[in-house]
Amino acid sequence: MKHLLSLITFLSFFSFACLDRYAIPENINTNTGGTFGAGDTTYLQLNPVWDSSYGLTNPVEISIAQDGRIFVADSGANSILVFDQNGSAPSGFDQLKNLSLDDGTSIAPTDVDIDQKMNIFFINGTQQIFVWNQYWNSVGINKVSENGTFTHITSSIDTTVAVNSSNWFSLFYNPLWELTDLTFTQDQDLIDSLLSPHVFYDGRDEKNVLKDIHYNSTHLSKFTGLTAPSDTENHIFVVDTIGHGLNSKDRILQIDFQHSHLLELVNGEYVWSFSGKFGATVLGPGSGSEFVNDPLSLDVDYLGNLYYTQTGEEFPIHMIIPDYSGDYASYSSGFNPALDDIMNPNMVNHPADIAVDENRNIYVVDSDSSHVKVFDSNGKFFKKAGYASKIDTISLLKNPVALTVDNRGIIYVCDKSEGSIFRFKLSNTLDEDIQPTD
Repeated sequence: MKHLLSLITFLSFFSFACLDRYAIPENINTNTGGTFGAGDTTYLQLNPVWDSSYGLTNPVEISIAQDGRIFVADSGANSILVFDQNGSAPSGFDQLKNLSLDDGTSIAPTDVDIDQKMNIFFINGTQQIFVWNQYWNSVGINKVSENGTFTHITSSIDTTVAVNSSNWFSLFYNPLWELTDLTFTQDQDLIDSLLSPHVFYDGRDEKNVLKDIHYNSTHLSKFTGLTAPSDTENHIFVVDTIGHGLNSKDRILQIDFQHSHLLELVNGEYVWSFSGKFGATVLGPGSGSEFVNDPLSLDVDYLGNLYYTQTGEEFPIHMIIPDYSGDYASYSSGFNPALDDIMNPNMVNHPADIAVDENRNIYVVDSDSSHVKVFDSNGKFFKKAGYASKIDTISLLKNPVALTVDNRGIIYVCDKSEGSIFRFKLSNTLDEDIQPTD
């Protein structure tokens, strides 16, 4: 067996550690926001509004990365636009502009999120999930694994297979086989394909159709929301709308990572690339506090609790809590429909998007009433955002469709009608470099 001890040690280390290195730039404000308290007053708008002068056309979703940068899915520009917290556009993200498929068809992104490995995931209303890695592009790829040799543990028989093939995945995750050698290539086309935005998951792939046994004929499947865990978990979640009415099979879906190519970066680091595979149906269709019915958006907190909004029957806002005590994760409702404000169906008419901050406070965009409702971690209503002052009753927003919250407590809201991003902050916690409107 070739290089057995060194390779296994090497692969074991990099499987869990090597993708999580990313230095937070010093120019990003990282002040920690606090929980709601007695001194909180009202949310005030911050200037300036980010509009077409910032390159925005039709911003429909927004997320914040671990380094504080803001990623905006702009379906009108067919781009993921990137901003620092002061609104400036950092360099190095041009590949996320003018997105297109291999055949040249434009991609209009509908949601975006970022994981700890600096993978930028986005969707476009199909069964596909796309990915682009910020760290690989900032460092560069030197070479990519091409073939792997596996050794059968009991017979010592070797077999060599192409990386990223069905045989590769079959052997890589088989405990009876060990990966004992890799060969690398510097093929530029392969390197470029990994550095460019590319398909991470496709529900129509045979491997996913075979595993997704209860939904494997769902050619009408459409991903409407996406979220990535805040820790180093090797999975993401999407909400899936399938059909309508009695034929609806809406659900929340877990997509697991599969080790694909091993990359040698220009700085000498080795990191894994991943492809997505069907993991599990987290929640299925129905009406009630533990079902999915016409879902719109999705988020996850640092404890792994999932939050989603929907327009179907009953309860527009939900939290579900994972239980990992069995062979498979199961989820139960985290809010009480009879007691918690957030479950009141009269609270929100059209919950277009949901976001959870680092203190597990919950922010919901209500497109019908054109403002944001804020709840504490127990689902108790706190305040509204979207007005010029606490005495105003007419919202500054016209058609808000998405939001996110940074670690300073600033709320960023995408307004589709205005083609702009509005920002709001509690007036007693304004930073010195950020001023409210007069």
